[in-house]
Amino acid sequence: MLELGSYDKQRRYDKQGQRWHFVRWYVSGDEHKPYEEQPYELFFRNDDRTEHGLLRFEHRRDNPYRDYAMVVNKIMNDIEFRKSLLDPETAGVWLNSWK
Repeated sequence: MLELGSYDKQRRYDKQGQRWHFVRWYVSGDEHKPYEEQPYELFFRNDDRTEHGLLRFEHRRDNPYRDYAMVVNKIMNDIEFRKSLLDPETAGVWLNSWK
């Protein structure tokens, strides 16, 4: 099983000027599984490290958002949506060195 994290190096700020960080996580356990059938995970945190969360779909095809930029903007700027995704246990993901 292959697990790989990809840090988004673009500086992203919400409407209040707070910086956010994102990591797309890829898990590939079955090479024969179509791309749309694979899980989708997007970890996020704010610059202060006070909010950590995860947006996860069992299958990529279940992701209702148009593209990556749209989901990132929704996480940063829709507070109620973001609160539903908060998961302090995901803080451990950020111990990796992404550079």
